[in-house]
Amino acid sequence: MSGRGAAAPGLRLARALSCAAALSVLSGCASRPALLASHDDYAAYRPTRVSRTLEGRLAAASVYLERHPEGAFAADVRAYLARAEPIYYAAKRGTAAGLAAYLATLPRGAFREDATRRLRALVRERSSGDLLSRAARETDAQLSRQRAERARIREELAAWLRRFLGREAWGRPLAEAPAEVIVPFSLTLPSPRCAPAGERAAPGAAVCAKRIALPFVVNAGGESAPRQAEIEISVLGDAAGRPIEVAIRGPDLFTRLEEARSAREVAPDDPEGRIGGIALAVELARGAFAARVSGDPSCGRQVEAPVVLHLECEGARLVARAASEAGEDDAVTITVAPAAR
Repeated sequence: MSGRGAAAPGLRLARALSCAAALSVLSGCASRPALLASHDDYAAYRPTRVSRTLEGRLAAASVYLERHPEGAFAADVRAYLARAEPIYYAAKRGTAAGLAAYLATLPRGAFREDATRRLRALVRERSSGDLLSRAARETDAQLSRQRAERARIREELAAWLRRFLGREAWGRPLAEAPAEVIVPFSLTLPSPRCAPAGERAAPGAAVCAKRIALPFVVNAGGESAPRQAEIEISVLGDAAGRPIEVAIRGPDLFTRLEEARSAREVAPDDPEGRIGGIALAVELARGAFAARVSGDPSCGRQVEAPVVLHLECEGARLVARAASEAGEDDAVTITVAPAAR
C-alpha cells in the first residue's frame, strides 16, 4: 500500500477538520466581515483560528458561541463546529482517554451525554476487570501459600530424620552437635524444654523436647478445613548430654502426612487414608535412612504391628510405629552408634 493510501487516522482527522475550517472561513468572509465586529467579539473569535492545537480551536469555538451567541462570527463558528465536532468525536469515542479528551475539550458539546455514558461504561468495565484480576492474583497467592504449608509438613519430618540419622550428632553433648542439628533444635523457636528422664535411663539423664505446630488447610466436603500437624522432636540424653535415643512423634502424624499430600480430609474411620499416611511415613523414613546410613535391602528387619518399619545396619537403628490406641502418637525412633574418634 502507498504512503498516501496508508495515512494515519490522526492525519485523516486533521485533513477533515482543516476542510471544515476552510469552508466555514469562506462562508464567514462572504456574510459578515470582521470589520463589523466589536473588540471583545473579535478577541473571543480569534482563538478559533489561531490556537495551535485542534482541541484549542474546538474549545475556543464552543466558548465563543456560549459568550457571543449573536456575535459577528457566530454563524461561521457554528458552521465550523457543526462540521468539525462530529469528526472529532468519531475519532475519540473508541477509548476512555479519547472520551475524556472530548469532554475536557467540549464539556457542553453535542455528544456530551453519549460520551459520558460511554466513558462510565468503559470505567466500570475496567474496574470490574481490575477487581477480577486482583481477585485472581489473591486466589493464586492463597493457593500457593496453602501448597507451601502442606509441603512443609513432609519437608520438616524428612529434615529431622536426616539430621539425627547423621553419625556426627551422636557420641558428644548435644550442644556440640553440628550446626545442621543444634541450630534448628536449640536456637530456633520454639525452644526445647528439658526435664529429668526418671526411670527411662540412668541417673542424670534428661529429655529435651521441642514441639513444632504446622497449620495447613485441606478440602473437607467441598469446603476448606483447617488442620494442624504437630511434630515433637524428643532427645533422650545421658548425664553428659550425649544423645541416647531420638523420637520424632506426633498425634496422628502419619495421617496428617496423607492429608497434606492429598489436600483432602482423612476421617478417623478412613482406613485407606490412614494406610496411605503410613506408607508415606515409611517412604520418608526409608529415604532418609538411605541418604545418611545405607540403602542396602539387608538393613530391613521383619516387623509386626504396630511397628511399620524397622531398619538396622552400620550401627544405626530406625523404628517407625503407628499408633494403635487412642492417646498414642505416631512415632519414629532413632539410635545411632557414635562415630569412632
